[in-house]
Amino acid sequence: MKLYLLHKIIVASIAGTLALSSCKDDRYLATPPPIVDHSSFTESFDTVDAAIARGWHIINKSVPLGPSVWRDGGTIPALFSAYSNKGSNAGFIGVDFLSTSAPKGIISQWLVSPSVLMQNGDQIIFYTRSHKVPGYVDDNPLDSSDFANRLQVWVNTQNDSAELVGNGESTGSFTQVTDPVIDINPNQYEWHNSPGTYPIDGGPQSTAETIAQAFPTGWTKFETKITGLTQPINGRFAFRYFLTEAGNGGRGTGIGIDEVRYISISK
Repeated sequence: MKLYLLHKIIVASIAGTLALSSCKDDRYLATPPPIVDHSSFTESFDTVDAAIARGWHIINKSVPLGPSVWRDGGTIPALFSAYSNKGSNAGFIGVDFLSTSAPKGIISQWLVSPSVLMQNGDQIIFYTRSHKVPGYVDDNPLDSSDFANRLQVWVNTQNDSAELVGNGESTGSFTQVTDPVIDINPNQYEWHNSPGTYPIDGGPQSTAETIAQAFPTGWTKFETKITGLTQPINGRFAFRYFLTEAGNGGRGTGIGIDEVRYISISK
């Protein structure tokens, strides 16, 4: 009799457990788990070799190709002092107008980030400035100019390849899916100490308005966010030093980039 009652108790207990399990809320199984992401990073470019070891890529697609590439300080000696320097090197990465071998060619110098998991809302923050040189023309020896510089931010949303950049004016697989779009000095205005007409090579008149829109000649902070993605992707962002009619007889002096931060919303 005791064995029979014990058997019924065990059967009832198992049935109760199964009934509770069938009522359990298992909707979480159909919902993707939150993304665990470690894509946030800061790159100070204290040395370019260290940055390359961390996954940065340097690609010169200028037409025709010149000898310069992204390097410590942009040139030797460095174009200017770093925004932030934790060592004895130049402390920033830079590039100059000798990216093309033509007097007036197309400069398209790419600095491509390591692969990161990208999501809408991720931030890209960086500091940049251009190099200014004195004595623009003989009739105004006190003036300085940067001969116009330009920098863009692009993103590869198709895959995480760093090599799919285009030649010359083409951007290959890279698109502008950031808000705001970063295109510093798209009109390729020259920076000058003061407004005036600068006739070298038939140069345009510089006004207070064009000078204000020119590339900054002191370290300046820029930031943007990733937008327009349908889902998180593994991709790369890139800085592109881009100028037309540029070289040793045209536009461009050089620029630097320092203290780049990628901040994931999943940080």
